[in-house]
Amino acid sequence: MGREGGNGRARAGADPDPHSSPSPPSWVAPDVCAQYGIEATADAAWEAGGGGAFSVRIDKSQIPASLKARGWSDARAFAATQLRKNPNAYFYRHVVPGGAQATGEWTDGEHATFLRVARAHGVGDKWGLFASHLPQRVGYQCSAYYREVVIPAGEAVDARFRMTRGGKAVWVGG
Repeated sequence: MGREGGNGRARAGADPDPHSSPSPPSWVAPDVCAQYGIEATADAAWEAGGGGAFSVRIDKSQIPASLKARGWSDARAFAATQLRKNPNAYFYRHVVPGGAQATGEWTDGEHATFLRVARAHGVGDKWGLFASHLPQRVGYQCSAYYREVVIPAGEAVDARFRMTRGGKAVWVGG
């Protein structure tokens, strides 16, 4: 049975326990780190990937022509180069190499995994790292699912969001 986005239905016995944090205290899922040779910490991954100053701007000269040829946005193409240096950027737009990204409704199993990860690690602004724990979903899907399903269903309480009269979770900061 699938879970439809924005349905507003709370699951029976739902515990609004998932907590927000500015940045999840975890890193990439340990099994993903082991399988793909990702360093154990963000600092180690950054340095192993060549270090340098962090910038939110994409250096388009760093995007391989083979990725540009796929018709991807610059952001998605650049993220594809970041698996070992900046896994948050990678998993925000990609699943594990060779994996298939799920689309559409979330399954009950994915929903349960999402809540388990949220309870264990919290949620914050590192949705790519969060998504590394959900094999077929990417960070932007997790972020949308949180806003459109989890919060409106009452399965998480997050002071950074307010509910509209129409039942939508809206970011207010914090």
